[in-house]
Amino acid sequence: MSKTSTRRTSRLTTPVMITFVVIAALLLALTIASVVKAMTRGDDPVVVNAVLTGQSMEVNRTTGLDVIRFQAVRAPLPAEEDVSDTLDTCMAAEAREHLESLAGEGTSLEVEIEAYANAPNGELWAMIYQGGSDLGVKMVEAGYAVVDPASVDDPQKLDALVAAQNKARQDELGIFSTDAECTLPSKVKPVIEMLEKLPESPRANDVVELTKYIGEMNRIRSDAQQTVAMLSAIPDTENDDSVAALAWGEAKQEYIDTIENHLNEIRGLIEDAQAKRADLQGIDVPEPEPEPEPAPQEDSEPQEDQEPQDAQDLPAPEASSEAPQEQPEEQEIADTAPAATPEIQTEQMGSNGDGAGDDEDE
Repeated sequence: MSKTSTRRTSRLTTPVMITFVVIAALLLALTIASVVKAMTRGDDPVVVNAVLTGQSMEVNRTTGLDVIRFQAVRAPLPAEEDVSDTLDTCMAAEAREHLESLAGEGTSLEVEIEAYANAPNGELWAMIYQGGSDLGVKMVEAGYAVVDPASVDDPQKLDALVAAQNKARQDELGIFSTDAECTLPSKVKPVIEMLEKLPESPRANDVVELTKYIGEMNRIRSDAQQTVAMLSAIPDTENDDSVAALAWGEAKQEYIDTIENHLNEIRGLIEDAQAKRADLQGIDVPEPEPEPEPAPQEDSEPQEDQEPQDAQDLPAPEASSEAPQEQPEEQEIADTAPAATPEIQTEQMGSNGDGAGDDEDE
């Protein structure tokens, strides 16, 4: 009996030991997974050390200082020195101040950091919470950040962010407001208001007023065309993750369509005013009358009588100014001529005498 009971005990012990080993392995795996999760997802205590921009902050973790950045939203970043604000940098200071008001220095945070979540400049992409509230959503609600749909995996979270952004645009908050000259509404709304209140066409019988009207309408058209060019330069949301593209990549087309409709109206008004001015200028400036053709002359006698009269009317030829200078030379020639004549006569007489002597010798 003792041998049989011993064998049964040993047989029962082996499965039990295997079970204990499996359970221990599972517990060890869960422990390791929890540690890895805590390290990668940032479940360790996080305290804000400094707010750097509207979308990043320096925090103290158990592993040391790190810079974390919003993963699902984008906020304006400061412009470089001596560079004007663009749609990507507009209201960057206000965005940083708002984030600092939500989670300033010393604030405890809960963060979720994905594994290998390397952001630019060695930062870490993170979902950042404070007291259970998503700080990214709060930044979007205030109009100081926009949603990056490609960075959100949770459909419900994406819907909440998009709803917050639409409300900020509707309420004209932050970058959707006219609180700063660099925002898109500040640049576009005055142009649309100007297009909706075009100057009235002047009377059709005043050239000066029509000319002024045409010049003013051309100026308005030029401003509207420049605004369309600015809107067209904004990248599409699908091709870019900049603040300008995420905020206005889809909404810009509505502005463009509105302005182009007004441009078509302006073109027609200018052409109509130009036609009226052309008609008035044609009335005010009479066309030159054709010159009358000369009447045919009956006989040629008046022409003969007219020729002497024409000859009399001709001015007398002016005396040449060189004539007085040539007179002394002619006088000298005249004076020397008589002196040369006796010599010539003497030579002729001598030659005649020689001829006579020859005759006598013969």
